[in-house]
Amino acid sequence: MCGRYTLTFEQVQELEEFLDAWDREKGDRTTPYGNYNVAPTHQMPVSFLEEGRKIIENMHWGFMGWKPKPGQKPFLPINARDDSFGNKPMWTRALSKRCIIPISGFYEWKGPKGNKTPYYIYPTDGKFMAAAGVYSSLSPVEGMKSYSVITTSPNSLMESIHNRMPAFLHPSEFEAWLNPDADTKLLLDMLNPYPVDVMDAMWFQKQ
Repeated sequence: MCGRYTLTFEQVQELEEFLDAWDREKGDRTTPYGNYNVAPTHQMPVSFLEEGRKIIENMHWGFMGWKPKPGQKPFLPINARDDSFGNKPMWTRALSKRCIIPISGFYEWKGPKGNKTPYYIYPTDGKFMAAAGVYSSLSPVEGMKSYSVITTSPNSLMESIHNRMPAFLHPSEFEAWLNPDADTKLLLDMLNPYPVDVMDAMWFQKQ
């Protein structure tokens, strides 16, 4: 799974250029920006297609597929397994609203319960990675959308750390991933482990 990640940039233009999208909130976004411990429920920049234009806006991390009944706790999954699409109705429907989540790196933990070692996985060929995701027009925050990071099987770097990793997209795939007319098979074929030669990992020694 992906339960923590980072996002840092000096100028909003870096994010816009990487995603080839317009940041709707750039006038209010403080820079330089740095969140080194993005957690579920945080509101983070996400790119999606709106009326043919690629937009960046903050969304709530934790996908809300439906409004809970009064007194009911909302179901807010932060991850969606790639093998759930086509098998689970909620995620199959969700695939119609796709998004891209910019990430500077992510954390994963390895080891037995109570004695896990944290690892930080990051790109070696640039400032950002782009996780494939789905979003909903609903969220616990009034007027805000919500999103979930899609996960896939690990590459050779990740398999010794965890059995899942975010499904990252290459920039050449951004257009196809957001294309509302894209074939489902093509979309699912994009959810492959990211090439290991453009990633690295470091572990944190406990004090």
